[in-house]
Amino acid sequence: MGSQTRLQKDNTSLAEHIVYLSLGSNLGDRYSNLAAAIQHLRDAVEISSVSSIYETEPVGYLDQPQFYNIVCSGKTSLSAPELLQFAKEIESEHGRQPTFRNGPRLIDIDIIFFDDLCMAHDDLTIPHPRMAERAFVLMPLAEIAPQLVDPVSGHTVQELLQNVSQEGVKKLSAELRID
Repeated sequence: MGSQTRLQKDNTSLAEHIVYLSLGSNLGDRYSNLAAAIQHLRDAVEISSVSSIYETEPVGYLDQPQFYNIVCSGKTSLSAPELLQFAKEIESEHGRQPTFRNGPRLIDIDIIFFDDLCMAHDDLTIPHPRMAERAFVLMPLAEIAPQLVDPVSGHTVQELLQNVSQEGVKKLSAELRID
């Protein structure tokens, strides 16, 4: 899955990284929140696939509304830390407020995979450290990339999905309409 290089108009190279992002929302108009975030992501990510929408039970803190979750894939010239910063800016611009871990949110954007990169820093771990435990990530990811291999475990997304409970995760819609 490594990065590709293409030439800009001035003949300098621009690395293209293949990325998989998970988005979730459980406050306000969840559908519109996801659509707006995907639209905003397009400023820096050439979106190639977007999964169906899945409605999911909250994880961790249970006394909150259900989530809408999707996964998208695309290409970006941003580095992993730059993509994280961009995602956090989108969350903030779309009204996300600081809260406790696993708390309710208008929009949440997580980097699941970034090429075949494996990294662990205080503020960014790739692949996402809990994605292999989360059906709400694996189900939409398996829909768009079932044979994608997790560089940590060596298992495909489809294999990882077979090892988690899918209870509380329901496919709602075949597509997210984005203007």
